[in-house]
Amino acid sequence: MRILNDRRGAVAGDATGALTFDIVVTRHDLRDEAAFRNTGVLDLYAELFPPNERDAPDDIVRWVLSDDVGERREFSVGGRKLSYCLDSRCFILRAEGRAIGLGFFTYDHASELIYCNYVGVAKTWRGGGLAGRFYREMIEMLDALFPRNIGVVLEVEPYDRDRLAAVIGDLERTGVRQLAADQQTEIRRLLRVSWYDKLGYCFFCDARGMQPLECRSPCLDPSLLPSAWGSAEENYWLAWQSRTGAPSAEGERAGELWQRAVAAIYVEILAKSLVDDDPKGRRDYWDYTTALVAQTLQRAATTEVRLARCLDADGSELLSRWRRLAIDLPI
Repeated sequence: MRILNDRRGAVAGDATGALTFDIVVTRHDLRDEAAFRNTGVLDLYAELFPPNERDAPDDIVRWVLSDDVGERREFSVGGRKLSYCLDSRCFILRAEGRAIGLGFFTYDHASELIYCNYVGVAKTWRGGGLAGRFYREMIEMLDALFPRNIGVVLEVEPYDRDRLAAVIGDLERTGVRQLAADQQTEIRRLLRVSWYDKLGYCFFCDARGMQPLECRSPCLDPSLLPSAWGSAEENYWLAWQSRTGAPSAEGERAGELWQRAVAAIYVEILAKSLVDDDPKGRRDYWDYTTALVAQTLQRAATTEVRLARCLDADGSELLSRWRRLAIDLPI
């Protein structure tokens, strides 16, 4: 357990001025399923993420408590022997013992990368820099748990600059304060990118125009009919944060790191863990996923990759215009 801010008061409507915040982590402070569930973290997870973005709660419990425990797992697909070694942890920010924030990370021993699956703080607790403090504390704890790690990678939903400019322009002209659901989605994508930028993340970009490289995520549900897998794919940008004190990734190394990150997320962490549950029944899913990843890597094979801050000049201008509208829209 780590105390985040002992006896922090006057936060989120706290009238007593005497709340205690702490961070607990699976397989250290929480060693069994009952203790994990009793924090309320799975209810918070359902509150923070829409159904199409969630993993099954039982799967999360299994990953963080019994499956991804830093031990090598082996299985065979089509006569080919495969192995992987993952360590997943769920960090829970609590106020008076109840979950108000969560971070779910997976360390891949093969690539030495940490993948950020999910991170979030309840809407009523996002003020006063609490979310940023929680994130930085988690990174310190991850560095202690995995001293060989070289940094953290995460997926970011791309935003459409032209679409954002049109939405913000309409709001500026009309003075309307209510946003349609699709407009809220687009603005939230910009706000999330802004938060990652504030935390020090960079995007992997094509050096020719310094635009983020697009990555295609496979369908996450092997139980769907193969004909439905393609429609369940998603496009992402990948954001990167080097471990504190690690050398920056420049030039050729940035390209190598991009390839390493894609393979880690979609093959080592996603495909292998899903196929290991049913190697014979999911042979087609293995072939589909690895082929899609190979296509992603091939498209960028001749691209000069550079790292650049998540918010470029255009994004910063759009963010400034949005903030001047003073419309309350939680991330």
